[in-house]
Amino acid sequence: MTAGGNYRTRRSALTFATGVLGTAATLAIAFVTTPLLLRWLGDERYGAFRATADWFGYLTLLELGLGGALAPLLAMAVGRQDTSAVRRTMAEGIRAYTLVAAAAATAGFVITLVIRRLVPVAPALGPDLRTGCLVATILLLLYPLAPFRILADASQRGWFINAASLLQSLITTTAAVLLAWRGFGIKGQFMALVVGQVVLLTVLARDGLKRYPGLLAAAAREPRDAETRAQIHRLNVPTLLFDLAGRTGLLTDNIVIALVLGPAAVAPLFLTQRLLVLSQIQLQGIGNSSWAALGQLHALGRRDVFNARLVDLTRVLAALSAAVLIPIAAYNHVFVRLWVGDARFGGHLVTTLAAINAFLIALTSLWGWCFSGTGQVATLVPVMLAGAALNLGASIAGARLIGLPGPLLGTCLAITVSSLWYLPMQLHRRFGTPLGAIARAALFPLLWAALPAAAIIWFAQRFPPATWPALALHVFATGMLLLGVWWFGELRGDERAHYGERIRMALPGRTAA
Repeated sequence: MTAGGNYRTRRSALTFATGVLGTAATLAIAFVTTPLLLRWLGDERYGAFRATADWFGYLTLLELGLGGALAPLLAMAVGRQDTSAVRRTMAEGIRAYTLVAAAAATAGFVITLVIRRLVPVAPALGPDLRTGCLVATILLLLYPLAPFRILADASQRGWFINAASLLQSLITTTAAVLLAWRGFGIKGQFMALVVGQVVLLTVLARDGLKRYPGLLAAAAREPRDAETRAQIHRLNVPTLLFDLAGRTGLLTDNIVIALVLGPAAVAPLFLTQRLLVLSQIQLQGIGNSSWAALGQLHALGRRDVFNARLVDLTRVLAALSAAVLIPIAAYNHVFVRLWVGDARFGGHLVTTLAAINAFLIALTSLWGWCFSGTGQVATLVPVMLAGAALNLGASIAGARLIGLPGPLLGTCLAITVSSLWYLPMQLHRRFGTPLGAIARAALFPLLWAALPAAAIIWFAQRFPPATWPALALHVFATGMLLLGVWWFGELRGDERAHYGERIRMALPGRTAA
C-alpha cells in the first residue's frame, strides 16, 4: 500500500470514527434532554417545530446545487495541492452563496406568512410559530460561510467537521432545553438552532482561513474567474435536481404526517425512528468519509483500486448495517418505552420500515457519492426525480391509508424500484464496477445475518429487558454476535487478513506490511 493510500485510509477511518463518537455523545445527551423538551413544549409544539424545520430545510434547494458543484472541484484542487485553484473556487463559491442567502431569506419570509397553512397548529400557537419562522430566517443569512464546510470535507477533514458538529450539538441542545424551560416555545427551539449554527460555521471558517489565508478578501476584491464559474454552472443544475430528489425523500415524512394527521402525530413518528435514523447517519458516514479518497483515485486513473475499494466499502457497510440495525429494530419498542413512554411508540411497522430504509439510504448514498464526487451526478438525475415523485405520491397515499408507516413505506418503495438497481448499472457503465461483485458485497452479509436475526427478534419479544443497562447489554451482545457471524462465517482467511490490514493502516503511526 502506498503512502497516499495510507493517508486516504487513515483520514477516512478517522472521519468515520469521530462521526460514530459524535453520534454516541449526541444520543447520550438526547436520552436526558428529549423527555424534558416534550414535558416543557408538549407534543404539538414539538411536532410543529420538527415539521417547520423540514419546510425550511427545503430552502437549501435555493443554493441551486452549488454545494455539490463545489465539492468535486475543491477535492480535485486540494488533491493536486493547487492553492490557486482552491482560492478561485472558494471565492466564486462565497460570492454565489451570498446571492443564495438573499433569495433564501426572502423565501423564509414567504413561509412565515403561510406557515399556519403548512403546519396547522392550534390558533393559540400561531404567534409562537410565526416568530419561530422569523428566527429561522436568520439561519439562511449564514449561507456565505457554507463553502468552508465543503472545503473541509474535500480536504478529507471530515473528522474536524465531526468535532465541530459535536460542539454545535452540545450548544444547541443546551440552549434548546434552557429556552424550553423558560417558556420560549417554538421560537426558542429555532433560537437554539441559530446559536449552534453560528458556532459551527465560525469554527469551520476559521479553520479554512488558517489553511488558506485571504479567502474572504479574494471573494470581496478579486475579479471573477470565468472558467471557474463555467465549471460550477456545468455541475450545479444536475446537482440541484439530484438534491431535490434526495430531499423529497428525507424531508417529506414529518411534513406529510403533520398535514394529514396533525403536528402532534409527528412526535411518535420522529421518536420511534430516532435511534435508527442516527444509526443511518453513521452508516452513511462510510460514504461521506470516503468520497474524497475515491474521487482522488478516479482523478489519478486508478480504476482497479477504485473498484476494489468500492466493493470493500459496500461489503463492510452491509455487514455493519446488519450488526447495528437488526438489534436496534428488535429492541426499539423497549428503547422508546424506557425513553419517552409507551404512548409515543409509533409501532413495529414503523420500526421495521425505518430499519430497512436506513440500510437502503446508506447503501445508495455510498454508491451515489461515486458520481457526485467525480462530477458525474447528471447521470443519476432522471431516475432520482422519478423516484422522488413516486416517494411523494406513495407517502401521501400511505399516510391516508395506514397512518404513520405510510411515508416510510413510500420511501422504501421508491428506493427499491429506482436507485437500488439503477446505481449498480451505472457504476458498471461509468467505472467498470463488476456487477456480480457489488451485488454479492451488498447481499451476502444480510443473508448470513438472516437466521440469527430471527432468533434475536424472537428472544427480544420473549424476554424484553426492563432496565437501561440490560437493554444496552442485549443490543451490544446481539450486534457483536451478528458481526462475528459475518467475520467468521462469510469471510475467508485471506479476506479477514485483508480487512485486518486495512484496519491496521487506519491506526496512527502504522505503515503498510
